[in-house]
Amino acid sequence: MSVGDRRAFPPWLEGRLGELVRMVGSGQAPPGLLVTGPKGVGKGLLVRSFLQRMACTEVTDAMFGCGRCNGCRSFLGATHPEILQVTPEAPGKEILVDSIRAVIEFLALSHSGPARLVFIEPAEAMNVNAANALLKTLEEPPGGAMLLLAAAQPARLPATIRSRCRLLRVPVPDQRSVKHWLKPATADTGLAVEEALAACLERPLEAQALLDDDDARAAWQADRSALEALLRSTSPFPVIERFLECDLGSLLPRLQRLLLSVQHYLVQGDLDVFGRLFDPDTLRRFAADRGMRETALVFQDTLQWQRELQAPLNPNLRCEDIVLRFWRRAG
Repeated sequence: MSVGDRRAFPPWLEGRLGELVRMVGSGQAPPGLLVTGPKGVGKGLLVRSFLQRMACTEVTDAMFGCGRCNGCRSFLGATHPEILQVTPEAPGKEILVDSIRAVIEFLALSHSGPARLVFIEPAEAMNVNAANALLKTLEEPPGGAMLLLAAAQPARLPATIRSRCRLLRVPVPDQRSVKHWLKPATADTGLAVEEALAACLERPLEAQALLDDDDARAAWQADRSALEALLRSTSPFPVIERFLECDLGSLLPRLQRLLLSVQHYLVQGDLDVFGRLFDPDTLRRFAADRGMRETALVFQDTLQWQRELQAPLNPNLRCEDIVLRFWRRAG
């Protein structure tokens, strides 16, 4: 969703955004703020909305930037001179020390606004050298500087960085408010809110993107087709064909979730919300054939496969290797 679209702003983030605005307005903004919460609850949207509010030169709302002034436009165009956003070069990649050196140089410049702001997302993507370089800045922050870090896995950050940041937690919203927020987006998609949430592993902002974006829906249908082939096929080759049509970055988390659904069925005897996206008889047969032990072992393998996504391997060979290893493990 657009940062400036206040009408679609998730209601569970409003309190946190107001807290940030009041913190700055009272002169109590810390030099380092660590925003934590599960993936997909809106940490990045929260911080970017706050940054736009700080950039706005014609604030007419208690929490949101106007979206029209030069400050808002320069922020939305990523050209604001007082705000720097740092992300990995590509999803799943590390944030390297050169990016943090750029932060240090940015903060060393003189500034004309009320604050010089840096946003690092996801903060846990910083490698060791990058984290060490940032620590020096957090220990001796320049005047008027504020560093905002968003992390779904804050434990991966060095304890020294965590201890030098004020913590702001974004909790998991209740399902009722999430479904109410998502409901208007289902009108023209053919997807139910429940399917979108399950497909996106209960991550509200990803479900919203799935409902809004044709490419995201196509990716989900490809992933679903690949997982259905895995459930019903007696040979690895049709599964490889389907896996090759998918982005492993989205497929592997859904494969992991499917394996957990299989384990849930084996223990509880019923299908959970993700398992109900597939033919129940096919999933039950798969569960009976594979069993708890083999399914658990394959799940552990998927964690390694996910880590290997960062390696520069041919994606076709990677898909074939994953399916064949799966078959050797679970067959």
